[in-house]
Amino acid sequence: MPKRRNSPPPESEDGTQPLVNKRHEAFCMAYVGECRDNASAACLAVGYKTKNPDVVGAHLLVKLSIQRRISHLQEELAQQERLKAVAAVRHLKAVATVTVADFLGDDGRISLERLRDPWLSQAVESFTPIYDKDGRLVDYKIKLKDSMRALELLGLTEQKQEQVQNNQVLVIKV
Repeated sequence: MPKRRNSPPPESEDGTQPLVNKRHEAFCMAYVGECRDNASAACLAVGYKTKNPDVVGAHLLVKLSIQRRISHLQEELAQQERLKAVAAVRHLKAVATVTVADFLGDDGRISLERLRDPWLSQAVESFTPIYDKDGRLVDYKIKLKDSMRALELLGLTEQKQEQVQNNQVLVIKV
């Protein structure tokens, strides 16, 4: 009668949980991270001592649990990149659209309350208090970030601005 092998520990079916084998988990992390889809480099990065890291890497990539884990990690990474892109576009939008008038209170002076607004404050490059000759605070000086540069980074060049003005649709994919 053949010997019965112990069944391997159950791995997460969808790859959402770290792998039980720590070296396999480290391989997956290196593969999607620093080694950027290079199985040989991932093997070497996690300490596999082999003359043929490409063979070991290919062998690891065949394992279903590793495939699922890598797929899940890549999806998470892509989601993080999308969130960063959305945040960057929002920041550029603030820089491109905020004006000094947005910071003025009813009395026509810069409002500290409006400076604390997270949306508006993204557009501020510098903020300097102004004192009179007796050292009393008189007002504030505010300098905004370059709105034209923000428009360029958003892809709103003169040509695209003309398209928008001519009622053509402009879509910025994030």
